[in-house]
Amino acid sequence: MKAVFVHLSGSNRGKTEVFDSSEITIGTDVSNALCFNPEIEKTTHEYHAVIQLKGCDYVLKDKGGLFGTLVNNRLVTEIVLMDGDLLEFGVGGPRARFRIKTDDADVCKPWSEMLEDSIGIASTSHKGRITTATMFLRQLFWEALTQSPRHFKWGILAASFLVFVSLITFFSLQYIRLSKTVEKVQLLEIERTVAENIIKKYNKGVCLIQGAFYFIDEETGEPLMMLGKGQRGINEYTGTGFLVGSDGLILTNRHIAEPWWEINTPPYIQMEKTTLKPAFELFRAFFPGIKEPFPLTVEKISDEVDMALLRIDTRNTDIPVLELDTTESGAVVGSPILLMGYPAGVNAIFAKTDPEIVRQLFNMPFAPLVQELSNWGLIRPISTQGHLSDIMHNRIVYDAQTTAGGSGGPIFNNKGKVIGINYGIFPGFRGSNFGVPISYSEALIKSLKRPTSGKKDQK
Repeated sequence: MKAVFVHLSGSNRGKTEVFDSSEITIGTDVSNALCFNPEIEKTTHEYHAVIQLKGCDYVLKDKGGLFGTLVNNRLVTEIVLMDGDLLEFGVGGPRARFRIKTDDADVCKPWSEMLEDSIGIASTSHKGRITTATMFLRQLFWEALTQSPRHFKWGILAASFLVFVSLITFFSLQYIRLSKTVEKVQLLEIERTVAENIIKKYNKGVCLIQGAFYFIDEETGEPLMMLGKGQRGINEYTGTGFLVGSDGLILTNRHIAEPWWEINTPPYIQMEKTTLKPAFELFRAFFPGIKEPFPLTVEKISDEVDMALLRIDTRNTDIPVLELDTTESGAVVGSPILLMGYPAGVNAIFAKTDPEIVRQLFNMPFAPLVQELSNWGLIRPISTQGHLSDIMHNRIVYDAQTTAGGSGGPIFNNKGKVIGINYGIFPGFRGSNFGVPISYSEALIKSLKRPTSGKKDQK
């Protein structure tokens, strides 16, 4: 072994010195093996340090100089040097890189080098030389094949074959499992990205619908009063709708456009022979990012399914129009979907609002409350994800979470197109909710473009 000093600074800078002795003295005195110029090296002692070869290690000892000896910028008194260590003889003194050079005959190589050499020798044959271990294993295997009974030979071959098949099977199964895991992760990532894009592009086109209605006695023209309270019986509700035309056309449920649909008798009045007529007290839409509401008018009601068309005057505002997919291939069982809307209405908005704001608005009447929420910029649709579980001619079934208030919300496929309108939940079972296939909207929208002989009903 040889000790090599590559001088980086000081009086010997630029030099490389090699020592093959078992002891190397270091200092500014000329008697030292490694000598520095005393006129230049003010922090290096006359007999500063000594390096001794002990077995396979070079051990450095500091001789007690005033400014000490540093190895890798750390003061030491005694240390085993490693190849590549940075030596400094006195703080601010000369610095040298210490290297260890080994010869082919040395047995003091690091373990990693010895292992690499052993593998190299064992895996190659040079000029007929084969290691004893390789020769032994080869001879043993040969004797097992040539001197053993035939059934033993077949057993060895069968065992080897089974081991080979087992290994192939094991690695194949691991590869299949890994592939499935990677595929699932990729699908989840795709679904997440698609959902983000849909929300970013279309959430401002999904509106909160605020409604309040009461009943009028057609014979007297008077509103029906709540029993014992002397005031009109007002029914207040919220729902969801979304813009499907740049001309202000909005798609929603029939029970949002006609909240009295399928209601025969209000629960708070006594009926004898009274003919009732419903009337809106309030019917308007709030879009995200737009403070002022849009008054709503009913354009068309479907007689087949829970679907209706409303209209607003867009006032030249920039509201995104949602794209509909009326093809049969738009909805596929098992495919991911995204549902957007206002489930739980005002309560859900309160749940995600700062408590201080909630305290300020909590006791406000229904009509100004929603307006105030819009003024604060708090009206934004909630998005939930799920998968289609069934498709029928008049409904689609899915597991995306929703509740009352989410009726009329759009159901998007993984291409960002609307494939249905949310209309109902299955009470007591959160795993299934229902929507109207968007294909029913095609005829409803087309019917508005055809001239009609009668006048349009005013709702």
